[in-house]
Amino acid sequence: MRHRSGALAIAALGIAAWMAACDSGAPRDAAGPTAATVAMPAEGPSPSSTEVAPVLEAAAEPAAVARGAALFVQHECNRCHTIEGIAPPTAEFDCAGCHVEILAGRYPAAPAELAAWQSRIHSLVEVPRLSASTRLRRAWIVQFLGDTHDLRPNLDASMPRFALPAADVTALAAWLAPAAEQPAPAVGDATRGRKVMESKACGVCHRMQGAPALPAGTLTITLEPAALARAQQLAPDLAHVRTRMRPAALQAWLRDPSAVEADAAMPKIPLDEAEIRDVAAYLLQTPLQPTAPTPIPARPARLERAVSYEEVDARIFHRICRHCHSNPEIVIGDGGPGYSGGFGFPRRALDLNSHAGVLSGSVGDDGQRRSILAPLPDGTPRIIAHLLARHAEVAGAPVPGIRGMPLALPPLPLDDIALLDAWIAQGRRPPADATEEPPP
Repeated sequence: MRHRSGALAIAALGIAAWMAACDSGAPRDAAGPTAATVAMPAEGPSPSSTEVAPVLEAAAEPAAVARGAALFVQHECNRCHTIEGIAPPTAEFDCAGCHVEILAGRYPAAPAELAAWQSRIHSLVEVPRLSASTRLRRAWIVQFLGDTHDLRPNLDASMPRFALPAADVTALAAWLAPAAEQPAPAVGDATRGRKVMESKACGVCHRMQGAPALPAGTLTITLEPAALARAQQLAPDLAHVRTRMRPAALQAWLRDPSAVEADAAMPKIPLDEAEIRDVAAYLLQTPLQPTAPTPIPARPARLERAVSYEEVDARIFHRICRHCHSNPEIVIGDGGPGYSGGFGFPRRALDLNSHAGVLSGSVGDDGQRRSILAPLPDGTPRIIAHLLARHAEVAGAPVPGIRGMPLALPPLPLDDIALLDAWIAQGRRPPADATEEPPP
């Protein structure tokens, strides 16, 4: 598995111009779904173990595996993920690597600038590393790439809600899980498994949506603080184990995670063979109760006071949006996937780095410029609709035809949405020092 070095992660993105106020990683571009996209069901764990596919998965076709490797690069998955056999991205595309270099103090910038960036980065630092897996079910990978729910609740960022053709998803899954599935070994007693998990303090890192909360307790092993923090951030919701992991691989993972994946974040927890079988039984068989739906907030009321572009820019555009939506002629590099395209999304040429760029809008599916401030048929400005759609996605109810923004990151606070809505309604006033009115 490759690791990012300082040379690879030092991005020529003009980071002083558009990342100086980076808040939390790299949101991706918005794009509406097409007829070829994978369906996106509501998020949430499977309600019972009966939904686990009983048929063992055969070895993937070699042609599909080879195509999946090419698609991994084509769709720029290596902007964030590392995987054996795939070259690192060029510096200007290395989103997660750039964050790591900045936080480590290795990015060549003035100390004051570096400190400012470090204070604002808190996403896309710990990113799951990938491998050709014997752990994951191929069918689950297909489902996840079409329903990119929040698998790791302790991370700010989640997987983007993609718009990939079904054939691409199938090939990527074949590459990520190429091996044939082995028959499941016998499991133990789920009731005992729950007690084992409590005694081993699994709740320090994990939650299991739909099951009684796991108490945190005290770990039975000693971990360095950094190792514990990484394990907690990357710990998945255990409700997905029954559909995500191959049962035969689950017990090997519980026995020693690092023997399955060399740099596994999960530490080795001392378990005897009976305990391993019991924990596996709990993870695979315990009933999961439906969880209460997350309410979707309504469009907030606009602010009554006067709102300046400077305030909107400081709280929204420069804090979040410009990181991926900037004109490359101004910021150097590629301007981010929200401008130049990427992750399977087309080029939108949306520049949120300036007042003129905001008013210039984006490129629609028809190749023509469209305003991001103009109202949609229901009267909601397009950009407001995208920001509200992110709240709906987090609640498990994606809005058809609207990609939530910021992509794969926590929703923008409703107060900020109300601020932006008011600025639009008040005439989109320019900066106080503007010398001329930008194009409409």
